[in-house]
Amino acid sequence: GGKSVVPFEEAVLRVKAACDARDEFEALNGKGTGPLIMARTDALKTDNFEEAIQRCLAFREVGCDMTFLEAPETVDQMKDYCRRVSGPKLANMLEFGSTPILPPKELKEMGYTFAAYPLTLLSASIKAMQQSLQLIQSGQSTEDMILDFGETKDVVG
Repeated sequence: GGKSVVPFEEAVLRVKAACDARDEFEALNGKGTGPLIMARTDALKTDNFEEAIQRCLAFREVGCDMTFLEAPETVDQMKDYCRRVSGPKLANMLEFGSTPILPPKELKEMGYTFAAYPLTLLSASIKAMQQSLQLIQSGQSTEDMILDFGETKDVVG
């Protein structure tokens, strides 16, 4: 729930406007100086897989640099997306989400160019904080949970 998408034509026009603006900027400032245009669609959730693919194909036709098909639900959908849509693609690896979590090597072999792990480090740090607080509360040592002071200084500066 809660997702909505604009009609197909409007989505394509929005992406085209962003690409045109990028191209104008680069005409003035040099190739590669403009923003990367990543075109995302949530149409898989609101419509169906084929609609999402058609949007990604249209986004590439109007010049987006990368596509992001949100929340494919199976490895077969992921492979189909990579096979049918040209150019760089983003895989969103959200644990406990609807997309299968795959190793980076497998994503690359499938055709993904980038992989995002948007909550992995945040979630892992929260879990470590909770475990550390439980150890403190119960009077136990936290030494196995933490870096030594020198390592901490090296990381944070």
